[in-house]
Amino acid sequence: MPDDLPPFSSNESDAEERQLCVRCLAPNQPSAHFCLDCGCPLSSYAATAPFESLFAEGHLYRQAVECPYRPIILIGMWLIFGCAGLAGLRFIANGEDAASLFGGGVVLLFSGIILTKTTRRFLQLRHHHG
Repeated sequence: MPDDLPPFSSNESDAEERQLCVRCLAPNQPSAHFCLDCGCPLSSYAATAPFESLFAEGHLYRQAVECPYRPIILIGMWLIFGCAGLAGLRFIANGEDAASLFGGGVVLLFSGIILTKTTRRFLQLRHHHG
């Protein structure tokens, strides 16, 4: 065997095939439906199966919070989570027991965190690109 051959082998059994995520380029198993790193759907099954579609929708919300580059995304997030925050506030105001107060507080806190983070990221992106 000649000494000038490259140190790698082109044998298919030695190489492990990986599927790259289209969003973060993390390597995943070829059979994976979601990226192990960022949760992005990798297959059509992930976007259409009933239970798995929940994860795909979660990816859309995570992406909207992390990178709201258009004003319509910010407006949509405010419509969705603003209404949820108002519902949480209503649970707190009308709460007669501890469970209503706690549940309303959790919803209000979660909505506030999402809206604060989304708005802050939108303003940062506008400042860097504007």
